[in-house]
Amino acid sequence: MRSSPAGGRAPLGLRLATLGAILFLHIPIGVVLLYAYTQWQVSSLRREVQRADQQYATVNKRLTEVSAKFSGQARGVSISDEIARLERKIAEKQRVQEILQRGIFSNTLGFSDYFVSFSRQYTPGVWITGFDIVGGAEQLSLQGRSTNPELVPRYVQRLSSEKRLAGIEFQVFQMSRAGTYVDFTLKTAGAHAGATP
Repeated sequence: MRSSPAGGRAPLGLRLATLGAILFLHIPIGVVLLYAYTQWQVSSLRREVQRADQQYATVNKRLTEVSAKFSGQARGVSISDEIARLERKIAEKQRVQEILQRGIFSNTLGFSDYFVSFSRQYTPGVWITGFDIVGGAEQLSLQGRSTNPELVPRYVQRLSSEKRLAGIEFQVFQMSRAGTYVDFTLKTAGAHAGATP
């Protein structure tokens, strides 16, 4: 049975035509939307690929730098050669340490205490013009100048009160006039004749 237009329902042909028209209008809109979505995804993926390429280039560059820096082969040195070189350095340092511990050198403290002693006993009108300390201070030579010859023996006596200089005997004590000044020289036994000016 066919329904009539008076029954409120449209004929089947008209309904199919309307459905076809609706589909005909919506399919292109759907295709356009699908195309736009696909393009958005493609552009997003391209940006990710570009970032990944940049990261890869950065990591590859850093790897090349590190490889060149730490590779014994890049410097033409094998690992065994480098180990041998480091072992020689360690042995040299151990020899120096052993020598210092055995006390072969009589003065392992240095000479700064002498300079502190000289400066601590400052006497106005007396100044040091040169000194020479040899070995562990077994040989000491001190040169100076003064405006007043009477100040020199006082200065030498004050030096003897210094702990670092206690017990040092100056075998030579010379004074000579040089114009308005008096030059003086103090030397222990065996001290060099020409000290550092």
